Amino acid sequence: MSISLTIFLSYLFSDPLIITVFGFDILHSNATYIFWCSFDLVCLLVILRLTRGASLSKLPAKLYVIVGLTVNMLLFFSMHIDINVFMNYEPWWFWTFYSFTVNIMDVMMIIALLTNKDFLGLLKGYRAMFETK
Repeated sequence: MSISLTIFLSYLFSDPLIITVFGFDILHSNATYIFWCSFDLVCLLVILRLTRGASLSKLPAKLYVIVGLTVNMLLFFSMHIDINVFMNYEPWWFWTFYSFTVNIMDVMMIIALLTNKDFLGLLKGYRAMFETK
């Protein structure tokens, strides 16, 4: 429940419509993607702190949320670099990849939070890679 609440609050307070109510227009800012990256980083750190004693076996949703938030952060940061550093303003394959992947990660996190099951086998892969036998 604490993971769901943390993600809900993070997404709520980083929503462009909610932020506009407070007088900030992040959609027309150079810092939009860094803002979203920062919110995901803070959300991830809060979740790691809240669930530090919970094992992945009992809480597989934790792994899915960690993976989802990390992928989203990397994509937000990459979009920031692409638009604000490299000054790419024309759509290219990475923008399509970004749009598709961010939405897939969000859906994956929602399903994981609702079911708390290892439905993609990430936990099995994690154990195979990081746990010694």
